[in-house]
Amino acid sequence: MTLKLGTEIPGTSAEGNITTLWVPTIADIKRPTMAELEAGTDISNYVMLGGWTFEPSQDTVSDQRENSTQDFGAPGRKSAGDISIEVIDNTNTEHAEQNKAVTLMAEGNSGFIVRRRGMATDAPLAAGQKLTVVSVKCGEKKVLNPDANTMIRSAIPLFAQAPGWESETAEIASAAASHA
Repeated sequence: MTLKLGTEIPGTSAEGNITTLWVPTIADIKRPTMAELEAGTDISNYVMLGGWTFEPSQDTVSDQRENSTQDFGAPGRKSAGDISIEVIDNTNTEHAEQNKAVTLMAEGNSGFIVRRRGMATDAPLAAGQKLTVVSVKCGEKKVLNPDANTMIRSAIPLFAQAPGWESETAEIASAAASHA
């Protein structure tokens, strides 16, 4: 099949179409269950636009054969890269009771960042939806210097830990699969 030049390809705005959860436990990061996700906390309203940093990469295994004039390669080790999340930080403010992202992701805490994109934030989670799931340990909160016309915010460094991550390859398990 050939795509004709000038064919309009639709796109979806990212604004309002990303959900971010902090989930304490997930047994299988490839197939999180609704019960596991519902036990988490929706931190979407705390995350700053563009505040999620997760850029996995993969090294190349060199494959140089003496009988060839070409160099070949194979997929090698993967790295999660530098992971962080920039959030509203209501520490010491009149809204101190609404500071879940900062309190849940205190230094030393472990859990899972779960992200769903491409659907309205208020659309319910459902079996079959694709997710990014990253198992993390939280580092020391970095208080960000304020800029003009900004909210008080902090960046939380996150460190990938076993069992690793699924970059939009995890799928919410069906109810039948989660009881099997």
